[in-house]
Amino acid sequence: MNRRNLILLATLLAQVVLILLLATWRAPAASGAAKPLLENVTAAGITQLAIQDQDGNRIELARSGDGWVLPQSDDYPVVTATVSALLDKLVGIQTGRLIANTATGFDRLQVSDSNYVRRVELKLADGGTRTLFVGSSPSGGAVHVRLDGANGVYLTDSLSSADAGTDAASWIDTAFFTVTLDQLSTVTLANQNGTFTFEKEGSDWKMKGLAAGEELDAQKVTDLLTPLSALTMRRPLGKTLKPEYGLQPPSATITLTAKSDAASPVPKVLTIGALDATDSTYAAGASGSAYYARVSSVSVGSLVTSSKQDFLKLPPTPEATVAPSATP
Repeated sequence: MNRRNLILLATLLAQVVLILLLATWRAPAASGAAKPLLENVTAAGITQLAIQDQDGNRIELARSGDGWVLPQSDDYPVVTATVSALLDKLVGIQTGRLIANTATGFDRLQVSDSNYVRRVELKLADGGTRTLFVGSSPSGGAVHVRLDGANGVYLTDSLSSADAGTDAASWIDTAFFTVTLDQLSTVTLANQNGTFTFEKEGSDWKMKGLAAGEELDAQKVTDLLTPLSALTMRRPLGKTLKPEYGLQPPSATITLTAKSDAASPVPKVLTIGALDATDSTYAAGASGSAYYARVSSVSVGSLVTSSKQDFLKLPPTPEATVAPSATP
């Protein structure tokens, strides 16, 4: 074997060894062995939770006995299972997927003190606190996270920003007022335009106080009542009646009385107060509820604005007469 062939063979052997080394060598993980981001924190050890978004919307939740409440709304009860699901996801975040380890990338990944998708503040039973920044999502089902005071930014699929809503409706049972429409016998609506009473005869609604020639459009009564069959709240306001709610006197009051043979013949009363134009909601109070709430104007706006004419059938439109054409 000549010198040239020996050189080629040595080169070939070196390449084979290099390929074998590359195939079997595994680089260590950038962040080392994975561990919980919230070290020494358990779901049971979290007593308070505050979530804020970039727009300043903020929700606070606190543990109360075996459940959770909204302390800013006179301890309105929260759906415990929803909170428990978030806490399990938070304590389940691992540090295995390190994305950045310097502050220069915090803003880009939306995990900085001033630029974040969610800021989650935790208070612990031992008096400690933790703050977690939930940032951008580079792909479906994964988000960037960073623990306040640390430089490590990690990618996790344990939770999403949608799991940490900043509106009350994300955490509560939103049912506020319900009525069984086919059990009603009398409905009285009072607002700035007057007082209107409807009585059901058989399956048909009749309106009191109609003048000669006026006829009720029963479908419009049904349209008025349908949203009340399962009226939901946007958020609870608390148990204390405040002047800004506009409920003294209310903008509208509707009283719904069931048939005498119904399961619950006691009249139900819904009062509507002031409109908040910023979110298109009205303050409301309901019989059977210790809490006042904000409800959508789409559901109750007609209670405030309806007048007698809104319930009447429109007179038929007269047919247009065609003038005879001129004889040339």
